[in-house]
Amino acid sequence: MGVTVAEASTARLGVCAMAGVNLGPFSSYQSKYIGGAAGQLYDFARTSSVVSRDYSAALHAALAAGVRVLYTGSIDDQLVSLESAMFSTAHHPYISRAVYVDGRIHAPDFLAHLIGLALKLRNLGMSDHGLIRELSSSLAGSLYSGDGHARIYQDQSVYDLAVRHALETTDLRVNPVLRMDEYETPATNANPYVLPWALRGLLEEEYVKRELRDETKELLQQFDGWKPANKMLKDVKFRLEAVRTML
Repeated sequence: MGVTVAEASTARLGVCAMAGVNLGPFSSYQSKYIGGAAGQLYDFARTSSVVSRDYSAALHAALAAGVRVLYTGSIDDQLVSLESAMFSTAHHPYISRAVYVDGRIHAPDFLAHLIGLALKLRNLGMSDHGLIRELSSSLAGSLYSGDGHARIYQDQSVYDLAVRHALETTDLRVNPVLRMDEYETPATNANPYVLPWALRGLLEEEYVKRELRDETKELLQQFDGWKPANKMLKDVKFRLEAVRTML
C-alpha cells in the first residue's frame, strides 16, 4: 500500500537511546579494560573527532526534521557514565532525558530523586548546573558483579516513555538549531567542592524556589534518612552537607 505525501508529513519519529556512549565510556577504563577496536568509542569524548562531528551533524538533521530523542541512562551503569548516556552537552527542545533506577536494587532514595530533579530542569530547558556531571563518577556500578548497563534494555517502561515522548509532545512553530557545549573528560583529581556548588546553583533557580518547594522539602527528609552503602556515595553525602540548609 502506498503512502501519500500528506500522510508521510504527519508521521512521528522517535529515538529511544539507552545507555549510549554519547561522550564515550568511563575514562578510567581506557586501555586498562577497553582497548583495540572498542577503544575507538573514546573518540566520542573528543568533540573534534570525525565520529563525534558526524554524530552531531546526524543528530542536528534528525532534530531539524522533528524527530524526538529520549536519552536514558542507568543509575548504576558500570560502563557508561550518566553524563555520557544523557548526552549532557546537547541542547534542544526535542531532546528529553530520563534515568533508569532498578527497583530490585535501589530504593527511591534521596539520590534517585535528586537526579530526577536535575533532569526535570534539563527537560524544561534549564540548566542542571553541572550536577549530573559531578555525580556521574560516584554512580559507577561494579564492573565485575553489576548488570546496570544491560538491565535498562529489559524494562518496558523505558520504551513506553520514548513512545510517549514521540507521540505526545507538541511541534514547535520555530525549530531551533541544536546547540552543543564543549566537552572535557572529567579529571581524576576533580575539585570535590564543585558538587555542593552545583546543587546550590540548582536550588537557587527561580523555578525551583517557586514551583518545586514541596519537592525540595521532600529531598531534605530523604537526605536525612539516606544511608549510602559504599565509600563513594558516603563521600557524596558528606560534600552535600554544605548545602543541607538550603534544602
